[in-house]
Amino acid sequence: MEVGITELKEAVVGINEISIFLINRFKDGVQAADFIAFWEKMKDDADFKKIVEDAFKGVSAIPVEIKDITLTEGLELATVQLSYIPRIVEAFKA
Repeated sequence: MEVGITELKEAVVGINEISIFLINRFKDGVQAADFIAFWEKMKDDADFKKIVEDAFKGVSAIPVEIKDITLTEGLELATVQLSYIPRIVEAFKA
C-alpha cells in the first residue's frame, strides 16, 4: 500500500517559503527585528501562516512517507524543489 508524500511535500514547501522570507530579511544581518517581522507575517498573512502550519503539523508522518517513497513521488518532490530555485536565487540577488 502506497503511503503518499503529502506531509513531506508540505514540509518542503513550508521550509522553502520560510527560507525565502529569512533570506530577504537577513541580507543586512540578523537582527531582532527580523524575528519580529516573521512573527508579524505569521499573524497577518493567512496564506503564509497556513503554509507554515501545514509544514509542521504532520512532521511525525514524514519518516514513514520517506520509507515508502516511489520514483514518481521522488520526481514530484524534485519538481516542487526545482520550482523554488528561481525564487531562492532571486532572494539572494535582490
